[in-house]
Amino acid sequence: MKPVCEMKPGCPRVASGPDASMSLNRREVLVTGAALLASALLPLTGRAEEPAGANSRERLLDIHVHLFGIGEGGTGCRMAKSITNGLQFRALVFTLGLRKPGTTLDAAYEKVLASQLASSGLSRAAIVAQDAVYDSSGKPNWQRTSFYVPNDYLFNVVKRHSEIMIACPSINPDRADAVDEVARCHELGARLFKIHPPTQGVNVADPKHRKFFQKCADLGIVVLVHTGHEHSAPVIDKLLASPARLEAVLDQGCTVVACHAGTGWPTDSPDQLPEFVSLLKRYPKLWGDTAVLGTPGRVRDFGRLLEDPLAKSRLLHGSDFPFPAAPQAYAATIGDETAKQLNLEANSLKKDLALKEALGIGRASAARGFELILNGKT
Repeated sequence: MKPVCEMKPGCPRVASGPDASMSLNRREVLVTGAALLASALLPLTGRAEEPAGANSRERLLDIHVHLFGIGEGGTGCRMAKSITNGLQFRALVFTLGLRKPGTTLDAAYEKVLASQLASSGLSRAAIVAQDAVYDSSGKPNWQRTSFYVPNDYLFNVVKRHSEIMIACPSINPDRADAVDEVARCHELGARLFKIHPPTQGVNVADPKHRKFFQKCADLGIVVLVHTGHEHSAPVIDKLLASPARLEAVLDQGCTVVACHAGTGWPTDSPDQLPEFVSLLKRYPKLWGDTAVLGTPGRVRDFGRLLEDPLAKSRLLHGSDFPFPAAPQAYAATIGDETAKQLNLEANSLKKDLALKEALGIGRASAARGFELILNGKT
């Protein structure tokens, strides 16, 4: 998941380019970002006149929607106190209304997620779990795991909402049973799964994982890998998010989605986006997604991707729900009135898709993702 601090108000309203700059003081970002999250997610009185994805005949997939919980109700989820005690998490719980009498937080989140997805205009969403960090023997290291959503819980949730959800389990290749787990998830119907290298501490380019990725290629299961800079959970090693490491996975014949397409904030170093673009030229089975790209911190890098014809053609729609897009950050590109109109949309999933449609990539990338994942056109 991406943080509230991805949505800091007051960022320069620029489309893209090397001269784009932002002041991203961490404390200021956390405080003002939480306020923006609250205003973005709370129900509004107005609505966009023509919401994106309204055409029911279109087959549209959001490839990047998060499931989470804290373990209430026996879900098996975990979340570190450093997260649950933080401003970001508390703002999220408040704005989504997750603390209500008679229900657990985990169940309340499932209900909110299903409700928003059902009225989003999307056909389906890939719901993402989160695996643990593993030690050298392949056993879970809970002390280093900042949050965890088990695959079994994911499959149970998706089964309850199978008309609008598909399962995207999370499998850390460092786990002792990684090959068996990818086969099990595939048998349960998973068409894709996700790895989060910087927070799970995994090097996907390590030769020891070759057998694992060969299995993925044999099964035809799509591999989602977080790339680019992470501003949410504690990062073990930011260089593990380098798109260049995907070459080892692609060489095994896997279809790979580079989540976030190697993007970051202008203040992040190193700049990883060029690595993603370079790989696109050599690997036709490499894709990127647009998760979190509708937020202020990513304005510059999203612009860079959209200006590159090849990169634009290989982007799949992702929202990174539950964190909403911020249309006003793109007012310089889409216009003040359009930005204001989009911000009237209370449904976070719908708002994200509508913003990306205004930027010229929304429904096309969502349809592309549907074809890739659900029709198997890899």
